[in-house]
Amino acid sequence: MSLFETISLLVSIVAVIISATALVRSRRNHAQLIELERVHAELSQRQIAEIEERERQAKKAMLRCRMEKQEDHHKFVITNTGQATAKDIHFGLEQGNEHNPLVHGDFEDKIPFPSLSSGDSYYLLAHIPLSVRQPAYFISLRWENEDGEQDRILQTVAR
Repeated sequence: MSLFETISLLVSIVAVIISATALVRSRRNHAQLIELERVHAELSQRQIAEIEERERQAKKAMLRCRMEKQEDHHKFVITNTGQATAKDIHFGLEQGNEHNPLVHGDFEDKIPFPSLSSGDSYYLLAHIPLSVRQPAYFISLRWENEDGEQDRILQTVAR
């Protein structure tokens, strides 16, 4: 083998080694790129789901009830803490209450309550005799959201 052939062979071997190294690195980079794209796609799906959930929540009302005492009378205060208006609101006492504290004329006039905007409240009068020792009332609230879907919650309201 002549000197020219030996040098050509060595240059060819070096070129093959360089090409093989470049190929291995290229495959590794490609695999990392594919993994990054997969992670990005998962993140995008989660962000889309979060945005859709926020949009769903924006169309929903969330009602809460608490009891307030003012001088010698009590009242159930219903507040809309959600982002949307609640319509056709129903208030009910659940099983397990010692007595019915609702003032009948007030209750029939206000229930179902037609509409409650976000941040607004309304109240129902309650009469609790001194002989009643019940510390909390079990109530339910039912309403219709702006999207037409009905929601219902059960809640314990402390005196």
